Amino acid sequence: MERNIFLVYAAIVDANGTYNTLSGYPKTFDSKNYSNDVNKARQRAYGDYHEVLGAMCKVDTRQIQLAMIIDVSSGVQIEVARIGELADLPEPNGET
Repeated sequence: MERNIFLVYAAIVDANGTYNTLSGYPKTFDSKNYSNDVNKARQRAYGDYHEVLGAMCKVDTRQIQLAMIIDVSSGVQIEVARIGELADLPEPNGET
């Protein structure tokens, strides 16, 4: 019986470069919890991944927002999306 675990990560990197994982993440989608149905676990992980991406798109796009799905059994990132950029920080002399 095949068992796969998919992790969904969601994080924001602020203008100082600080990595902040969103509350409630990472989320685990284990096929064992879906009657050993790997496809159902994968579908649920993709559903959550797209939901968090949609929510992140509404956040300040001057920050890097990152979401990814990792297949734990292979260690492969099967989806990765990045939204936004780091805000431009002013130079010490006040110029940008």
